[in-house]
Amino acid sequence: MKYFTLGKEKLSKYCLGTWSLGGEKKNNVSYGNIDEIQATKLLRYAFDNGINFFDTANVYGEAEKRLGHTFKSTRDKIFIANKVGCVSFKKKLNFSKEIIKKQVYQSLKNLNTEYLDLVQLFTPNPADKNIKQCLNYLDQKKKKGVIKFIGVSLRNPIDYISLRKLYKFDAVQCNFNILDQRLLDDNILKLLRKDNVKVFARTILNFGIFTENFIKKKNTNFKKNDHRYRWDARQILLWKKYAIKLKNLSSRKIENTCYKFCNSFNMSSLIIGANTKKHIDYATTLDNEKKLNNNEINKIKKIYKDYSKNFIVKKKITIKLF
Repeated sequence: MKYFTLGKEKLSKYCLGTWSLGGEKKNNVSYGNIDEIQATKLLRYAFDNGINFFDTANVYGEAEKRLGHTFKSTRDKIFIANKVGCVSFKKKLNFSKEIIKKQVYQSLKNLNTEYLDLVQLFTPNPADKNIKQCLNYLDQKKKKGVIKFIGVSLRNPIDYISLRKLYKFDAVQCNFNILDQRLLDDNILKLLRKDNVKVFARTILNFGIFTENFIKKKNTNFKKNDHRYRWDARQILLWKKYAIKLKNLSSRKIENTCYKFCNSFNMSSLIIGANTKKHIDYATTLDNEKKLNNNEINKIKKIYKDYSKNFIVKKKITIKLF
C-alpha cells in the first residue's frame, strides 16, 4: 500500500468509501442492504490490508456508527473524512451554523471520538449564502483542535474556482473517471496543485458500471434498494456503450483501465467502494498503480469528448441544492 501525507498524517493512497456499508436506513439508498457484521468485517479487512483512510457522511445510513464501533480501540491509527451540510438526500442542503453545529456534535458521537480528522462540505453550491458562516464555525473548531482539517466534496469541479475564494481548503474530493474528466477542464487540477490542496478522486468505476460484470450483462435493471435504480435507463445505457468502447482500447479489464487512468494523474487518493473483500483486493492491486501511456490517455480523452456531446440524462431523484 502506498501512502501520502496530509499535514503530519500518513494516509493510505486508497480510501474506503462507506456509503455502501451503511445498511438500509430511512432515506439511505446505496447498493442494497448490508448488515453490521458484514460491514465490520469489510472495515477490518481493509484496515488489515493497509487502508487507514475512510470516507463517510452522516447520511450514509449507519456508516458513521459502524466506523466508530469497529475502530473504537484503534481510533488513533485511522483517518476519517466525514461531511456536513446534507440533512437528508430528500431535503435541501443546509449550511446554516445551527445545522452544522448539530451535525459536528452528532458525528463526534456516532464515530465515538473526541475529534474529527477531516470535515468536508457536502457538494455546496458556491452561491449559498450560508457557506461563509459554516466555514467560520468549522474554522473555530479547527483552532480548538476539535477538527484537524477542512475540505470540500464538490458537486462539479468548476465550483472550486469560486469556493477557493472563501477558504483555503486542505483537501478536495470530486468525481473523476474515464467518462468524467471535468477535473481537467479549465486547468482546475493545475489550480488545485498550485493551491497545494490534496485531491481525492471518487466514482472511479462510476457506481460499479465500469466493470466487466456490468458491461457483459444483458439486463441492466437494478433493484429498488439500489440507488442506480433512480437513474434514467438511457443514461445507464449511454455509460455502458462508451465503457465498452474504452474497454476495447486494450486487452485488460475495464476496472484496470479505470484505476490506471486515475493514477496517471497523480491523485492524492482514490476513494473506492466495496461490499466484498474481492472489491478491496482488486482495487488495491499493485498493477493498478502503473500509469497509462500518453497514446492511450489521448485515445480515452477522444472517446470522452465524443461522449460529452451526448445529452446527459439526470437522475430521477436528485439532492436539492436550495
